[in-house]
Order: sequence, then structure tokens, then C-alpha cells
Amino acid sequence: MSDDNGNVLNDLKGNDQSKLDKKQARKMVWRTRLSIGFTVIRTLLLLFLLYILYMIPVNIYYDMSGKQAGFERSVTTLVETRYPGVEVSQEGGIGAEINPLLTQSASLKLYRNVGEWDVVLGEVEAKKRLFGDVHVTMDIDSKYLNGNDFKDFAIPPKLLGRDYTNIETGNKDMLKKQLQKIDDGHVAQVQFSVKEAMKPKALLEKLQTYDVRTFRMPIYGGELTEFDINYHRGGQITFAQSLLLKPQTVYDSNNRVSSSRSALHEDTLKKTVDRFYKNIEWLMENSNYNGRDIDQKRIDYIRENGMHVYGAVVTGPIREIEKLMKEDAFYQFRLGGIEVWNWYER
Repeated sequence: MSDDNGNVLNDLKGNDQSKLDKKQARKMVWRTRLSIGFTVIRTLLLLFLLYILYMIPVNIYYDMSGKQAGFERSVTTLVETRYPGVEVSQEGGIGAEINPLLTQSASLKLYRNVGEWDVVLGEVEAKKRLFGDVHVTMDIDSKYLNGNDFKDFAIPPKLLGRDYTNIETGNKDMLKKQLQKIDDGHVAQVQFSVKEAMKPKALLEKLQTYDVRTFRMPIYGGELTEFDINYHRGGQITFAQSLLLKPQTVYDSNNRVSSSRSALHEDTLKKTVDRFYKNIEWLMENSNYNGRDIDQKRIDYIRENGMHVYGAVVTGPIREIEKLMKEDAFYQFRLGGIEVWNWYER
């Protein structure tokens, strides 16, 4: 009997010891887990601290050195000298940023000048990896399906060695019918081409007889005659992207805007042309982007042969746009936008 009791006691002691061992094992497991957890947290906090210590001087240098403003300047120049009727605003968008891998990115607002209003059009997304090219994506808020796309100007046939006497299409007649249905209380932005290339001053003088403001003029830079470039044709008319003369924007030594003009004016045209050369040459020297070698060929051609333009983007009252369309020298009109009356009488 005593042996049985001893065995029972031994079993109980063994069970208690087993439970104690399991409890201690669980405690050790939890201690190990907590230790690993605290180690991970400390490591993450250390990495975060190192990230902060790394990014603070990077961002300070990025801002103070003018690199941030320089990237925004590159994006703005790329867009405004290539896409008709669109402006870049640095208000209300996400300015240039840089990440730990030194990739630069920016999201800037786009707008059209329609009358006196700056009408929001969408955003331009830009990115540049370290030692990479600047990539620009236009994110347009289309009001209509397939709307708000950017149309190239028609290159004057004479520049391409062709006859220009029979190049008119039904484009102008169709737009005239549209405008006839619109009352006087509206303004519009339109883009048109010129049948024969002319000096910027000559075209501005021609436009001064109308109550409109001029924002862009395509410059012939030897496209298709001196070098190949992407183009498309509609009947006998050839369209290609060109560099655009825009109102002058002056930047300081840190690439920040120090002054700018809202439209092209004859009295400041010489300064505007000089600024055009400086901005494009700055872009080629300070930015890597697709088409930089073509821009160099264009600038060389323009400097050698003089600056000739072959179209314009203008805005003004509907009735003034109708008058403009009566000019036989103008053709290939494109309607950029219509808004209710917001025009200051001049």
C-alpha cells in the first residue's frame, strides 16, 4: 500500500515538474519574442533616424542649391515650348521632390488661357532617376471623350517645296458654323496655322488689329527638310511638333522665376526672342531628355536662317475670333476652349 502511495506521489511530483517546465518554457519563448520584437523596433527606429539624418541634408541641399527649382524649370520649359495653348502653374500642385535614391519627381498644374481666366486642364507628372532622362506625362482632365488633346501646327507647304494655293480644307468652315451658334457673351482660345512662314514681328503686327492676346507661336527649325522628325499628314497638309515661342520668363541664378510676361507683345519681342534662346540652351545644358539632340539642330538652324513662325495660339471674344478667321493667310483653326464672358475691354 505504501508503495502505491509512493508511486502516486512520484507521479504527482512528476506532473508538477512537467507543468513547471512547460510554464518556464513558455516564459522563455515570450521573453525571446519580446527581446526579438524590441530588437526589431530598435533597429527600425535606428533606420528611421538614419533616414531622417540622411534626408534632411539632402533636401536642404536640393532646395538651397537650386536643384529643386531647376527640375521644375526643366519640366515647365519642356511643356510650354512643345504643347500649344497650355501653361504650367507651380501653385496648387506638388513641387519637385527627391527620394532616398535621388529620383526627382514633380506634379504641376496645367491650365489654358481662355479670356482672362486660367482654366485648369490637368497635371503634368515628371520623373527623373539619377543619371536618367526627364520623363514627362500629361494627365489631362478630358471633358469629352478623346478631348483636350494637343494638335500640332501645319507646316507651310512652301517650306517643304510644295504649292500652297489649294491647301484650304473644310476645317475653317466647320468652326465658323460652331461660332455662329455662340452668343456675344463668350470668349475662346484658338490655335491656327499660317500658310506662309513670317517673322514673329510681322505676325504680331497682323494680330494687333484684333482684340486678342497671343500666347504661342510655332518656330520653324528645319523639321523634315534638315532632319527627320515624327509627323503626320492630312491630305496635302503636313503636321509636326515644333519649338514654340512663348512669353518671356526670366529666372534667377537659383532657377526661380524672377519675372514673367503673360502674353507676347511687339514692344518686348526682342527680349522675348533672346530669352527663348537662353531658356532652350539652358534646358539642353542642364537636362537630359528625349529630343535634346533635335533641339540642338533646331537652334542651330534658327540661328543660321533667322526666326520664322507659322501659326499662333490666341484668346479673345468670340466675335473677334470670327473676324480673325476671315484672314485668308490663316487656316487650320483648332478650338482650345470656350468660357463665359471674362474679357477686359482694351
